[in-house]
Amino acid sequence: MRHSTVSSQRSWLVLMAVAGLLLATLACGFQGGAFGSTPLPPTGNQVLVPMVSNGGAPQSSATPETALIGVTPSAAAAAPESGGAAESILITVPSGGQGLRGSLHIEGLADPAFEQQLYVLVRDAKGTVIATARPTLQTQAGHRGKFSADVPLPASLPSQAGRVIVYAISPRDSGLTHVASVEVQLNGDAQPAAPIDPNTPEGITIAFPNPGAQVKGVVKVAAATLLGPKVIVEVRDANDQTVGRVEQQVDQIAGQPAQVLVEVPIRVSAAQPGRVLVYALNPRDGQTEHLSSVEVNLVP
Repeated sequence: MRHSTVSSQRSWLVLMAVAGLLLATLACGFQGGAFGSTPLPPTGNQVLVPMVSNGGAPQSSATPETALIGVTPSAAAAAPESGGAAESILITVPSGGQGLRGSLHIEGLADPAFEQQLYVLVRDAKGTVIATARPTLQTQAGHRGKFSADVPLPASLPSQAGRVIVYAISPRDSGLTHVASVEVQLNGDAQPAAPIDPNTPEGITIAFPNPGAQVKGVVKVAAATLLGPKVIVEVRDANDQTVGRVEQQVDQIAGQPAQVLVEVPIRVSAAQPGRVLVYALNPRDGQTEHLSSVEVNLVP
């Protein structure tokens, strides 16, 4: 996620008030049949992030070679003073646009994760993974806490744009369940921006469906996003395979959430757990920069 410099707590109060009003409007929109995107037919599995074997992701028979980056809203997420949910994985170091040489130091705050384990990928300007790490939350299980990692960068890497990605996985299917990212300058000298507000709100907030909801036929999804302009909504089955997908372009005003309001046709042959994903693609390289998700129950 691209983090802007922090101005004041008052700005977050205004932002979250707008987001709250937007989410209420989105939820009500379903009752009136107002939707902002034409559904597309379900497509095959959309591979966005490779699960690398050198420490960047868990290695097990249950984990496919590739998986989609995602995020799961947590009931245990710490709520900022503004009243909204805090960013589930918040990268506080490095800050957006910061130059990094030799070694990348990463710090942040995150909601509880499976075995309190997080995963880090560093991508270069072409989207190639050039470094990985596996930081652990520095707190007991079930609690939000701090994380940190130091990742060496290739000395021969020319100065270029890059991205630091931090994500968590699901204990149910080892699918990725939360992601955040920050744009940086690899082997560059740009100075850090102002400190990141620890109460930074979630970049993509899903208002509908609710966690644990039963969905069938067509899944109605309402969300508010600070990212864009291209947003993807997917429904995935118990095997982390895509069973429905819709794309939407959102109109953005800097610092204000945009609405995502879609219907996603799905096809499943048996009742099973599933996951609704809402993610934004970075306009620079088309890679996922932020994704939120909610666990649901799929019904044929």
